Amino acid sequence: MSKSKIATITLIVIGIIAVGIIAVYINLDKSIYKTSVDVYFLNQDGTGIVAEPQKIKYKTDEDLIRNTLDKLRIGPKNSKLGEIMPRDTQITRIELGTDGFLTVDFSNEFLTDDPSRNVLNVYAVVKTLCSTVNVSSVKVLVDGEPVVDRDKKPLEYIDASDINLETEEYKSERKEVVLYFADNNKKRLVRQTRTIKITDQQPIEQYVINELIKGTSSKGMKSLLSDKTVLVSVDVEDQICYLNFKSEFLADNSGTDKHEELVIYSIVNSLTELNTIMKVQFYMDGKRVENFGSVSIKDYIDRNERIIKKETDDEQD
Repeated sequence: MSKSKIATITLIVIGIIAVGIIAVYINLDKSIYKTSVDVYFLNQDGTGIVAEPQKIKYKTDEDLIRNTLDKLRIGPKNSKLGEIMPRDTQITRIELGTDGFLTVDFSNEFLTDDPSRNVLNVYAVVKTLCSTVNVSSVKVLVDGEPVVDRDKKPLEYIDASDINLETEEYKSERKEVVLYFADNNKKRLVRQTRTIKITDQQPIEQYVINELIKGTSSKGMKSLLSDKTVLVSVDVEDQICYLNFKSEFLADNSGTDKHEELVIYSIVNSLTELNTIMKVQFYMDGKRVENFGSVSIKDYIDRNERIIKKETDDEQD
């Protein structure tokens, strides 16, 4: 075989290998996450807005915002609800600050001839985007200018809590949950039962994590999660709970090997007390990480009964 043929074959083989490597990289980078968002549309009479929970797929925080806005543009699944913007409305700018303040700029199609209806549409955008967890306040612009109300007063940043609508009906109930905190020596987990108020506006798994972040003041127990911990989203499929935290989780909750182990299993054991959860998968800013200190968190994590303190452990300690 001539040297030129050998060189050609070598180049072909190298090309095939390179394409394979690129394909593998692309597949690894196609991590898509899902969360539930309350998307607000006009009620049947067009006098208010109501929530329609929808699943949103995303890869980054901006994807989550943009894909949620796309749901608003597509319109409601329920034919009795009304759209809040035409489908040809364009999103010209999205700017999310580190403090959770979000600015969204729409094209002129967003506006109607009725100022009251425009305000209602803005409220729908605000309530929808604030239900994505990482957004706390929203300012809606059209062609770079704030939307104005009937008195020509511009609407600035609006929080979801600023919008109180008679048409909103939240189903709430008192529910007992089981939480795990550290014992006084921070060697094992101890069990605490807590009754909390929940609504149908967010999954119970999110309430459980929020309670762990609040911590405990009970005698014989120590809080584990930092109060700076931010849960971006939670999703449950096939009894696996997918938790997506801000990446600061790693630094804010680090410590000794034992502390880090207790942190992870306080979360896993608390969630697996729910009959809908068998395992937990951790993400940081939408990406899997290999380890949290000495604890491997790259795979699904099962419940750990051995780390829970038993009555006989008091004598051993």
